[in-house]
Amino acid sequence: MRAVLTAAMLLSSSAQAADIMVPPGAQPYADVVVKDVPMRARLALGFDAALILNLEPAQRAKLKIFPLLGKQKIRNALLPAGEATVRFNLVKVAPRGHEQRRMPTVWVDKPIATDADGILSALALSGDRLVFRLGADAPGARSYRLPRDGKGSASMEARVGDQDVRVTLELNSPETILNARAGEALIAAGMVRRVNAVGLWRPFPGVALPFQRLVARDGATLMGLPIINAAVRITEAEARRIDAEARAGTSTEADDEDAITVTASRKGKRGRSPWVLVGRDTLDRCSTIALDRPGESWELACRF
Repeated sequence: MRAVLTAAMLLSSSAQAADIMVPPGAQPYADVVVKDVPMRARLALGFDAALILNLEPAQRAKLKIFPLLGKQKIRNALLPAGEATVRFNLVKVAPRGHEQRRMPTVWVDKPIATDADGILSALALSGDRLVFRLGADAPGARSYRLPRDGKGSASMEARVGDQDVRVTLELNSPETILNARAGEALIAAGMVRRVNAVGLWRPFPGVALPFQRLVARDGATLMGLPIINAAVRITEAEARRIDAEARAGTSTEADDEDAITVTASRKGKRGRSPWVLVGRDTLDRCSTIALDRPGESWELACRF
């Protein structure tokens, strides 16, 4: 009887908490089964519980679209060639070591990941607490608690000046990336300034979006985290004005609303709502990133 009780306690404990190791500079992964088909997924911290698949593994699993609304063509600068056909359904997904659950599953006719069959939200894993371990605990590390928008939400909200800015954590980006309206808000608040240096952000295979480097003012923080190596989205034309030899990206003026603050062609309507992706420039200085589900927060242990 004692052995049975001990086993039950261990099973209960494993269901409540899980550690996920992330080697230096690498990404976290999970083995998953989708309709009896084994797959490999990269884990992401930045979106709510869902699975996004490349087209080929979705075809292997013989996924079928949701009736009537399950297929759409989307135009967005984040997509290869600026557009893709997206299919959708609610599908049973079983990550290894976690509960099987039915979740939103999207498959795209353009490559979403080259290192895995797709991308799985960390919130799709079961357990009250998930701990991503990026390295050994550093002496003098501090704890940072970042409230999420709700138990099922991956994102957070920061107030910058008169703007509400959506903040997410992104292990797949070397830099912290801001869209144009978030950059405008941080600049107006005196937190950062632009410098004459540009680069390309590569969120997905075949996508390269221009950005301008930002330099943080001394002591500037966002949600308590220091701003280290940030950049703001700009248009292709702006990148060429700053640096005539700037490498061309894949965006166009027509579909790049994350790079504008005001859309002249839409009679003064503003670009997309402000967002910030906190990248590896900040997260690599943390030894752990924990999803506290009951506490509706991310908890980071970092040394800056």
